[in-house]
Amino acid sequence: MSSKSYFVAGGNRGIGLSLVKELSSDAKNTVVATARNPNTASDLKDWASKHPNVKIVQLDVTSRSSVEAAAKEASAILTDGLDTLISNAGFLQKIGPVLDHPDELYIEHFNINTVGPIRLVRAFKPLLDKKDTKEVAVVTSVVGSLNIDLPAPFSGYGVSKAAANYVVKALIQDLSPAGYSFVAIHPGLVGSEMGDDSLVQLGDERAGELRKALPYLTTAESAKAINENILKDLKSKNAGTFMSYDGSELPW
Repeated sequence: MSSKSYFVAGGNRGIGLSLVKELSSDAKNTVVATARNPNTASDLKDWASKHPNVKIVQLDVTSRSSVEAAAKEASAILTDGLDTLISNAGFLQKIGPVLDHPDELYIEHFNINTVGPIRLVRAFKPLLDKKDTKEVAVVTSVVGSLNIDLPAPFSGYGVSKAAANYVVKALIQDLSPAGYSFVAIHPGLVGSEMGDDSLVQLGDERAGELRKALPYLTTAESAKAINENILKDLKSKNAGTFMSYDGSELPW
């Protein structure tokens, strides 16, 4: 199989770090992984020290200048261009009733989870344009689907992920004619810092209901499934869709 280049936003922990490990396990691939503070990203630095095909750059998706600087740094690493951009940086805080959710948290969720992917595609488009691949994967969530009811109120997170799904649909419309392939990905209910914290916030009863509705995965299980079921066939089979980690298509 030929080599591919990947850029993983939010690659220092959780699903992102597991995706970096999964993708870079093939030594032919080059993976550029990001962290808000690379100096403290000990797990990512440890993996990169043993895998020379992993490069680390600083990135804060809430900052346009940081995203542009990361794109410039990635361009120096990936001189032939970028095959696949993975927008994975995400934020979840304070699950609860919609009216109880503070205004500033709606805005913070929206800034990271919805506008973040827009900033990334805008900044990395020149690097993606260098290759014929032109693949973009945005990690959203099943909670953003307007057609699936879950036994939990996700407030700002849910609103921002529904909006992120809209962003993906709009990018499909805008850039598919230029050869781009987009996919929105539900990674599953994952035992990450974010996922575990959300279950604690829900309380035992609702967390139990949610775990009945959604299988509980490790970050490694999620990343392996995402790669095998979605990323490997992104352009040929999954472009233009909202996909679950297990390869099934979800309603927007």
